[in-house]
Amino acid sequence: MKRKTEDIIFSQYIRLRDNYTCQRCGSKHKPNSGGLHCSHYFGRARKSVRWDERNCDSLCYGCHMIWGSKDKEGYREFMIQKLTQKGFDQLTKDANTTRKWTKEEIKELRKHFREKIKLVMTDRCYDQL
Repeated sequence: MKRKTEDIIFSQYIRLRDNYTCQRCGSKHKPNSGGLHCSHYFGRARKSVRWDERNCDSLCYGCHMIWGSKDKEGYREFMIQKLTQKGFDQLTKDANTTRKWTKEEIKELRKHFREKIKLVMTDRCYDQL
């Protein structure tokens, strides 16, 4: 699936939010390194949660491969711990809801996550991504 501008901005935000740290093994990465991914619990094809912060975590390549294919139950347990059972159930419900995004909504989404990136960078005194 092709990554669009909004995917790139969102991915940057998630990795910044997680302080460039794998949420499974705790390994730290340099900003914009290729070794840290924005992992979607429910895949990017589910447009209703594609850009939902609850659905995404920073994972290193190895952990992404493990949770993405070998240990899906471990990922599920992590998500429940992170969101609570009620929060996970709501995310699951949202993921199973059809959503179509208008061009205007996508434009606002890009703006929203660009602003969030600036806020986090200002809070942490990052010079640049």
